[in-house]
Amino acid sequence: MKITDKDNTQPYTGSKKDFLGWFNEAIWGHRLERQPGSALLLEFLGMAEAMHRGGKLLALTEPGEDIRYSAHTLIHLRSILFNNPLMEEVRARCQGSDDDAWEIWLREIKNQAAVGDKFTADFSYLRHRFHSFSDLVSRVTLLRRITMDPGSGRTWTRQLLFPIGPAALYEPSSENLERDRVLFTRTGELAYLMLSRASEPLRLSLAAKLSPLFDTATIRNKLLTSLLPSAELERASMKGGTYLPYKRHPAFDRLAEDVHSLLSLGLPDQDVLEYLMHVISFNIYIYAIETANQWLEKEQIPVCVCEIPGPRMDVVRKASIATRDENEGLGVLAVRRFVELAIRSNSNVNEQLDSPDLPEEEKAELLVEHLAEVCSIDEEDLKASSMDDVRRKVISLAESGYRDGTAAALLGLGRVSGLLDKRGTTKVRYAPSDRLLRTLVLANVTHQVEEDELLCILNQRYHLVFGPREAATELPANFHDDGDFSKNKERLARRLIGLGLAQRMSDACTYIRNPYLK
Repeated sequence: MKITDKDNTQPYTGSKKDFLGWFNEAIWGHRLERQPGSALLLEFLGMAEAMHRGGKLLALTEPGEDIRYSAHTLIHLRSILFNNPLMEEVRARCQGSDDDAWEIWLREIKNQAAVGDKFTADFSYLRHRFHSFSDLVSRVTLLRRITMDPGSGRTWTRQLLFPIGPAALYEPSSENLERDRVLFTRTGELAYLMLSRASEPLRLSLAAKLSPLFDTATIRNKLLTSLLPSAELERASMKGGTYLPYKRHPAFDRLAEDVHSLLSLGLPDQDVLEYLMHVISFNIYIYAIETANQWLEKEQIPVCVCEIPGPRMDVVRKASIATRDENEGLGVLAVRRFVELAIRSNSNVNEQLDSPDLPEEEKAELLVEHLAEVCSIDEEDLKASSMDDVRRKVISLAESGYRDGTAAALLGLGRVSGLLDKRGTTKVRYAPSDRLLRTLVLANVTHQVEEDELLCILNQRYHLVFGPREAATELPANFHDDGDFSKNKERLARRLIGLGLAQRMSDACTYIRNPYLK
């Protein structure tokens, strides 16, 4: 099955009037954009929690559906944690009188937290929740320690918490408390939709593994709800519109299997969620380059040569740089192909464009009308005197949209996941971080295996190349050097040993183990 087959796709059913061209969205989904790793994870978990709340966690979805959900807002909680700079000062100033501390702080926070008429800044309920004002300050100080990306310089409305429970899952907002897409760009929602289209047994099992993350009765979640005015969490209006074009895709089961493997290890939530952030961003990166390849009639994942950084430039590093550049350049070729297919997508239009009796200018006008509708472009942006000029204009728009959108997302996903780096050189290349290597081992090693078996697994699942055996079969002769790839493999073994994921035996064989499996 090709993912681009007509029976595997459904059109976007929302309005395209606000799009500056429908190119990236038709290939990769709406929207694959650059996003911090913490925001990607929280957006994914927020959508999953809302679906769990509605009894639809990982229920099967289809591209033509508008999957809608309501995320938490939790303005009271966020005001107390992130828009409350005088709390410690008030405690220090009023140590002799708890009543004075409450009175001063409640007055200050009301003035500080109010945002027009959108939010009633009444926090008097806290006085009945805590034995003393000092107890409240201690609780707030504790919870501030789980801020995601501290020191990022974000406004208080865009500060995020580590997801210790459903009450830590909310959507960031603009400074006037309106919904925005600065941090939650929809890529986390795309991750959820990918999992919702995995094979049924996998979806059902994965939903059972995810559900405990959304338990409202845990002690950690109650640390947060103790700061809220009621047990009913504040929610925003329904939102939707995220579009993933394909019913089925090899990436869907691959991502689901990786997430399922990590959730099956019995790790503490704090650890497993960080691994989830890496495995989700990594899998979306692989999905993106694989999808571009499929649009170019190549069904497999493009090769990713992974360098374990060495002391100098060698064949491995050159191959790593080259494959990364080539893979992210596939997107430009994919959007060009999309445009060419869009031009020929209507048989009636084709017949007129091929007619020798229709003047060139009229053909150009007809093509402009057709592409403006199919690709959601303003006709004025495509006006030209010939079909070739129209084609050049629309391809230029498509390529520009890719570079500003999906290409930037790929760079961000690669860095967030730990796949991309430029240590030791000015060139970005595939150079997996310790955290990504650990994540890949935990997700793929179910029993002790030899190093060669691990490299084979990573090659078969993601088309990663570390050692000489995979390089010999995957790379052209100018990028295959047994010596350099053997050294790269040895550096990988030393890295894994240092991470506690491998052991070298007396027979000189290196065995990889998952420390969380018996």
